[in-house]
Amino acid sequence: MNIDPKYIQELAEQVLRCKRVIETESWDALAFVFDIADGHMANSGFLYVADKIVPASAGIEEDLMALDNKILEFREAIFEACGHKFVQLLIQMNSAGKIHIDFEFDNPKRWNMGPANYRAMREQLRPVFN
Repeated sequence: MNIDPKYIQELAEQVLRCKRVIETESWDALAFVFDIADGHMANSGFLYVADKIVPASAGIEEDLMALDNKILEFREAIFEACGHKFVQLLIQMNSAGKIHIDFEFDNPKRWNMGPANYRAMREQLRPVFN
């Protein structure tokens, strides 16, 4: 799949503008899962700060639709490249600026969190960059 790397850079820039990311000092890494359905998008995730894990959602206070719109634009580019639209998008970053993006095309519950799997999921989503 040949995707313009500008999308990755622009997504990273948008995530770094999110209120919770800006407000949380000294975060080491972050992970956000975006659930995309027709006409709806939601997200949840975590900020990893030393030994603490802070639940978070991604939103840019001064432009509430900026990140969602960028994700939808990215989703359309992926669709044009491979013929499939992702239903979930995972964005992981560390404070050094490394970013990892993963897609889920078929299982809209792959990264869903609930009381039964909350602790396991926050560890599963923790970014590991080698």
